[in-house]
Amino acid sequence: MTLALSCDELEHLLDLAVSLARQAGEVHLQRDTGGIDTKSTATDPVSEVDHKAETLIVEAIRQARPDDAILGEEATQIRGTSGLRWVIDPLDGTVNYLYQFSPYGVSIGIEANGEPVVGVVFDTATDQLFTARNNARSRKNGSLIEVTSCSDLSLALLGTGFAYEASVREEQANIVSKLLPKVRDIRRSGSCAVDLCSVAAGRLDAFYETGVNWWDVAAGIRIVRSAGGVATYEPDLKRIFASGPALWEQLISAVNQAEVESGSQSSPPSANI
Repeated sequence: MTLALSCDELEHLLDLAVSLARQAGEVHLQRDTGGIDTKSTATDPVSEVDHKAETLIVEAIRQARPDDAILGEEATQIRGTSGLRWVIDPLDGTVNYLYQFSPYGVSIGIEANGEPVVGVVFDTATDQLFTARNNARSRKNGSLIEVTSCSDLSLALLGTGFAYEASVREEQANIVSKLLPKVRDIRRSGSCAVDLCSVAAGRLDAFYETGVNWWDVAAGIRIVRSAGGVATYEPDLKRIFASGPALWEQLISAVNQAEVESGSQSSPPSANI
């Protein structure tokens, strides 16, 4: 059954997500990292801040909206009956956070019918709040934002990111080496969620990354789309693309060509989000 949400309902969800993002940001500012554990590799850290921020958000959602589903990076998987699912990254950019190197922040997306309908990213390193919902424009700290009108890839500032596994990073570096001569320059910030907001705000012309999870991108996709941009996620490849509409086809073509030239194995995705 397709879930239809009114503007008032979306605004209520957005307000709640903003409140929770700011509360999680307070957890970040306390810097109570505790013991640092690792996840996928020795270079993939998780701190007590990650866990505390996710617990705070999840408990608040369960109290305010007990029928909603929740997916969180730190192992939260709660089924719901409302048709809505909250997708949470409690601290995107953990390595940056541990080194006190910006950006890093909290990402909260809400999806209905498999599509992100609300997105909030709070960059706690710079106190910048990015918000968006269906049928409304994206904002940064309350001011409207929009993607760039860049239509020439050779003049585009491109963002990307790298995985924690050394062999995967090496492959990604080979792809970047093929892309670098085709763009103005490349940036790597260390936070996929904030990078997507940078596309939405016109600080990047485009962004792509392979190996990211749904909680990394759900909120950012909504923010890019509501800023007039295009953003898709390929679940099979865990690959995200985002740009202004005038650059979209060139971006996809260039990345795919770079993967072929670098010898990277890539198969067509089964579906995009």
